[in-house]
Amino acid sequence: MHWREAVERVWKWLIGTAALLEILTALLLVLLLSFVLPQSPVSPVDEAAFSRWTASIRPTWGSWVAPLALLHWLSLRTSLWLRIPLALLALITSARLAHLAATWRERTAAERGCRLLVGVGAFLLLAGWVVGLRWGWTVSEVTAWPGEALYLPERGLTYLPVEGDRRLVCYGYGHYLLRDDTDIGLEAKAYDEDGALVPLATSTRGATQEKVRLVLNPQNPEAYFAIPSAGLIFRASFQQDRVAGDSPLLIQIYRSASGELITETVLRGDGSLLTETLNLQLKSVLLPQMRVVYNPGAPLTATGWLLLFLSGLIGWWIRARRGDAFARPEYEKSVEQEAL
Repeated sequence: MHWREAVERVWKWLIGTAALLEILTALLLVLLLSFVLPQSPVSPVDEAAFSRWTASIRPTWGSWVAPLALLHWLSLRTSLWLRIPLALLALITSARLAHLAATWRERTAAERGCRLLVGVGAFLLLAGWVVGLRWGWTVSEVTAWPGEALYLPERGLTYLPVEGDRRLVCYGYGHYLLRDDTDIGLEAKAYDEDGALVPLATSTRGATQEKVRLVLNPQNPEAYFAIPSAGLIFRASFQQDRVAGDSPLLIQIYRSASGELITETVLRGDGSLLTETLNLQLKSVLLPQMRVVYNPGAPLTATGWLLLFLSGLIGWWIRARRGDAFARPEYEKSVEQEAL
């Protein structure tokens, strides 16, 4: 008999409102964590790629990286923290629909509609997760220069310029840009004594160009460029003690032949460096570091949450009406007559 009582208790829990609310609360907490914490664009199963990614966020998150990775909180989309609540949601939905079918004639039209909405909403939540897991992707550490389109060569996609300080930007169906951090962008141009542009290079084998752009952050704190015609190498270093709204960079000039340090200065905003024959114009700007996410299941998930919220309102309305009916004098009189 004990096992029958246990089965009955489990069944009552599955078809009850408390179980549904507990699972939905757990799912909301997991989704909230996925927005607060950085999420890996690769699965932890790919240990090499996952280790490289965790190393890139260690300058920002420090000693928190190891415990968060151990708890799988940096890969919530594919972790058991999400899969277990979703599996329980599927089980609860199946049990509630089976119970609804068995008691269909005993229920009012409003109760039937409410429980059907719960089933459809839960199904859309599950479908959205499966679709996103199967066809979705994420590209991290994407830098957007002010007023310029965002280009992803590995995906062949271009997004319109990101305006303002918006945390989340939506681009069409399932495409989202999330702001993760802020980088420092450095733009450099050099002029000779006559005011003509002097070619710059970012590597010894790279082609020269009229201006160079460099991106610095705690993960990539140093960058170099050179003026081959003048035999000069420039080193830009990210300063860890920057304050909010400021972007100091340490700029150093070396002779390429001897490695001798000629001069150095701290750059804040725009500035210039003068040598005997050159004028180096520098401009530093704060750049939003974006995470580009393609999740084709997100609209399904959002619709599922909306239907679940709507079913909750309908359920509250049904309970309120039922409570009002119990409080009416006609109901009390009928109860007294039945007692007599």
